Parts: sequence; structure tokens; C-alpha cells
Amino acid sequence: MRLSNFYTKTRRSMAAQDSKNAYLLEKAGYISQVAAGVYAFLPLAVRSLQKIETIVREEMNALGGSEVIFSALQPKSTWEKSGRWEDKNFRQIVYLDPEADMTFGATHEEPMTIALKQSVQSYRDLPVILFQFQTKFRKELRAKSGLLRGREFRMKDLYSFHPDEESHHKFYEDAAKTYLKVFERLGLDAYRVKASGGVFTDEFSDEFQVICETGEDEILVNHKTKTGFNKEVEDKLKETDKKKLERVKAIEVGNIFPLGTKYSDAFDLKYLDASGDRQSVWMGSYGIGISRLLGTLAELFNDEHGLKLPSQVAPFEAVVINLTSSKTGEKIYSDLTEQGVEVLLDDRDEMAGTKLVDADLIGYPIRLVYSAKTAQDGKIEIKERGSGKVTLVNLEDVVGRVQKLLS
Repeated sequence: MRLSNFYTKTRRSMAAQDSKNAYLLEKAGYISQVAAGVYAFLPLAVRSLQKIETIVREEMNALGGSEVIFSALQPKSTWEKSGRWEDKNFRQIVYLDPEADMTFGATHEEPMTIALKQSVQSYRDLPVILFQFQTKFRKELRAKSGLLRGREFRMKDLYSFHPDEESHHKFYEDAAKTYLKVFERLGLDAYRVKASGGVFTDEFSDEFQVICETGEDEILVNHKTKTGFNKEVEDKLKETDKKKLERVKAIEVGNIFPLGTKYSDAFDLKYLDASGDRQSVWMGSYGIGISRLLGTLAELFNDEHGLKLPSQVAPFEAVVINLTSSKTGEKIYSDLTEQGVEVLLDDRDEMAGTKLVDADLIGYPIRLVYSAKTAQDGKIEIKERGSGKVTLVNLEDVVGRVQKLLS
């Protein structure tokens, strides 16, 4: 991709923001704020979000999920039948059109259950695992912290339907392991933390938290087991047990909820077992905040010069900056492209300093600079954004070196 054909615009000066991720992502040209808790995702962010979704999708497919897309709009009657419409906590988070009696679906337990009622008849029809990527809308009263707490956000939500508690529990644990794998692939060190079920369930839920000093959540953790408890449930712990845990700040990047038969019973979703008896379906709900992950990565991977996103989620893996009048930069760009490297050629009519500053601000994992000075020795400068390490490499070795760094 040539930068002259790719829309992006960095900013030299920015007013102070309430969060590091909002400040950096907006300054680097990834996002544009529309209102409190509402952001437009610009081309750089779209590329990163797509990469995050690809990793999540691969793992959800491996877990046995089938991808769907449900409507964001839902009739009020859907929530009334489950009893959630009368829940004042739930009512606080949904957007309602009173004329049409419609809401923006803040979550999809009820719609998924309704859909399966039409197709699940026998134990042979179970289990069913459905997931989707969707923009969610929630009336967030404390919209702040950039992409970490928004009114409109990108999310992956998965719902499991099993014939009994035992098979549900096995899948639930498999899902927890898969979540940890997802976060590891994204370059995040996540802890599995017990938390409140909120508006979803009366049982404990499991959150996946990433330690971050600017995080909104406070958790008590065991670093050896990578487990812990959210502060909201610490009253359930014995004082002797609490003393063994460290209290830290963290960002929630995912959560899973055991739902039991609450929603299947509300909508009479039952199946015939092998004996011909009608049984309730056991359900679970599993969420990952896709746009929140981008905010989390920005919050954790940065320095005074800008973003330092891992290569697996950065919008481009490398950028080529040619500061000479020769075609060498073009050739390097072409060679890397042919080998499958996601490389950007900064062919803008801009000063060298502007190109170098922008490269650090946007956070390309690898920066290749060909200048008159390096040309004298037939070399090119390679800078690794993550470590800051700079090396000079022979032109004939560039492709191999870049591939090795990315691997």
C-alpha cells in the first residue's frame, strides 16, 4: 500500500484527554471522537480491528462456533418475556424507541434463545454454539477512558446451548482456555477473575483482566495461578485468603457467564432427551470487547513518541521511507509485498522529519529508512519499534531480515 493512496492524518498538537488510549489513537489518526463514548474508526483502526477480529474468529471457529449476525434492533416484548425489562439495572443501559417499542440490543441472550426454539427439538440437535461480531449500544452513564468504556462499541458475543449442566460446564472451561489463548495471541497477559454476574446472571461470572495501572477495575490476584477476584466480590472472601492476594488495577478484556436454564425456561426452549422426556437447555454467554481490546493495546504498548502495537495487530507490519531520489525504496517495497509482508510505502511529499515522527506515532513495528548515508554502503536502516533497536542491513538481506523479525 502506498501512503499517497491510503487515507490517514496524524495530529501535531492535541488537547489533553481523559485517557492515554484516546489521546494516542486520535493523535495517530486511528479514531475520531463523535461524542462522549462514541468514536469513528478511521482506516488505520479498521485494519487493526479486522486483525483482532480475525484472531478471535479463528479461535471461536476452533471452539466449534458457527458465526451469525443478529439484528441490533429488538422488540421490547423480547425483554419483557424474560423479565429483564422490569430490571431497573438493565433498563438503565438500553436505548429505547418508545414509539416503535424497540430497543437497541445491548446483549443477545433472548434473541438467540428465540431463534433456537424454532430448530432445537431433540438431544440430537444439541449442542449449538453461535457467535457474532456486532456493534453494541449501551446507555453508559460513565462514558470515559476512550475505547475502554463507550456507548457504542464493537463486540464479539458467543452463546452456548447444551443438554445438561455437565456438558455445559465442560464447554465453559474449554471457552475459558480459548479466551486465554486469544489474549496470548494478541500479546496480552490475562488473568481469570471471579466477578459479579451483573444484569446477566445471579451466579459468579468469570472476567479476563489485564493488569494496567490506568485500568478502571480493581482486582485481587494470585500471580502464580493467574487467577483472582474482582473487588466487587471481595466480601465473599475470607480475610486470611485476601492477604495472600495482591490488589492491582486492571482492564477487563472479556467475560463469560454461566446462565443455567434462566433464559431457556423463560422462552420454553426445551428438547426431548433419549427417554422422550422434555428437558431444559443449559446456556452460557461469552463476550470479548473488540474495540476495547484496541484501546487496551494502545494503553499498554506506547512510549513518549507514540504507539508500539504488536505486529499481529498493527495496521501495517512495516513502513519504507526512501529519502533519496533513487528507486531503491520502491524495489524494497515491491520485494516485501511479493513476500506477503504488509508494508506501507511512505511516498508523500513531506519532510524527512515528518515521515520519521509519523512512523513512530502510528507505531509501525518495523521502519526501513533508505538515505544517502546508508546508500553509500549499500545498506538500509531498520528500526524495531518495540525495542527501539536500530541496525544497518545489506540491501540484498532486507527481505529475509524483515521476515525473521516478524516471525
